[in-house]
Amino acid sequence: MKLTFSPLWCSDERALLGENPLWDDASGELYWVDAANPAVYRLSPGAGVRRYALPRPVASIFLSHPGRLVVAMRRSVVELDLGSGRQVADLGLSPPSENERFNDGRCGPDGALWISTMDRELKRDIGSLARMDSAGGRQSFGTSAALGNGVCFSPDGGTLYFSDTQRRTIFRYVLRDGLPAERTVFAQLDAAPGRPDGCTVDADGCLWSARAGGGRIDRYAPDGRLIDYLETPVSHPTHCAFGAGGLYITSLRYPEASFRGQPLAGATLAHRIDVQGLPQARFLSSATAANTEV
Repeated sequence: MKLTFSPLWCSDERALLGENPLWDDASGELYWVDAANPAVYRLSPGAGVRRYALPRPVASIFLSHPGRLVVAMRRSVVELDLGSGRQVADLGLSPPSENERFNDGRCGPDGALWISTMDRELKRDIGSLARMDSAGGRQSFGTSAALGNGVCFSPDGGTLYFSDTQRRTIFRYVLRDGLPAERTVFAQLDAAPGRPDGCTVDADGCLWSARAGGGRIDRYAPDGRLIDYLETPVSHPTHCAFGAGGLYITSLRYPEASFRGQPLAGATLAHRIDVQGLPQARFLSSATAANTEV
């Protein structure tokens, strides 16, 4: 069923590559990133939007201790102090190989970091999922994807979803003791425009996946059936997240010449919707409590 876009909010900022919207239930704040013009954005109630410029391209962000965010760059993971805007800790996590870089990620229900990787040249199927728990334990799991994306979890925490953007495929991993076990195909996109990018799961267990290049957000039932889709006012939605009565959607406008005639390209948009999301877990590592600038 086609859903009609009902505007709730739109950012004034236009990202080159908007990604990874993240809602904080505790503070009522929305975060997102510009992966290509490196920055983290923070929308606070009554205070508007603040931009935190960063020295290197950003991959994904995660909630952490109050007043901090964990930020995955392409080759490292740091903690950002939201008061000063400084990087105050390096978590010491890097991709499994020199040919990979970090991409999309989310905190698991147990508070562990999960970050997908991609081939830096987008040619080889060498991607993986990197995992780091709060005690600093690290593991990686091969995905055989050139461009890994769309990491999110089912309401019961027993399933991890992962998007192989190049193959137009969304996979489902059964988690046993918090680690990936069997992998099956959850959804295979048809030849229609667009590829699966970032995604999120609602309280009913339905997966909402941004179809970059297809101008819509697809909604899948827990059994993998496509049951709804939301057409967006941008051709390249990149990610989505629930929060404050809406579905928040990031988008891109790079290369800029390709998006002439799309005034909202690169904006972060909110669609008014009566669907509940899931609260985002926090990465609470004792190792990052020390305020050590990096």
